Amino acid sequence: MSQIINVNGQNFEITNWDEFKEKLLTAVGFQVENEIINQINTMRLVDTGHFKQSITSEVQNGELIITSTAPYAPYLEYGTFDYWSVYGLQGFPKTPEPKKKNISRKAAKKLPKGMQPFAPFRRVLFNKAKMEQIVDKAARLASK
Repeated sequence: MSQIINVNGQNFEITNWDEFKEKLLTAVGFQVENEIINQINTMRLVDTGHFKQSITSEVQNGELIITSTAPYAPYLEYGTFDYWSVYGLQGFPKTPEPKKKNISRKAAKKLPKGMQPFAPFRRVLFNKAKMEQIVDKAARLASK
């Protein structure tokens, strides 16, 4: 099966599409993993390193699946309590608020109850410019 893809305005005919798709998705997954880990480091979400080490990507049935097996990963991604009701599944603060452990108790009481959504996955996946870079780089890697 062949497929024509357009990369930066240039058409390419891929004659071994199934094999190429697997390589492309694997390369995208690797790049996304690295960018999520960069986000985790930037936001200083590292205590034991388990969260970073638990991030994986794999291709199953032609789909890329990116996950974290850390039991607390959903809370780091989506927040808890009052933060959850404000941001839900799609939202997160553009600039993360200071971590409550790093500010005075008085200042922390002014913030909503719970933990904010740090959203390291969504900060990568929802960032159009970042994803364009990732896909471009992955396409170059997969075509070798």
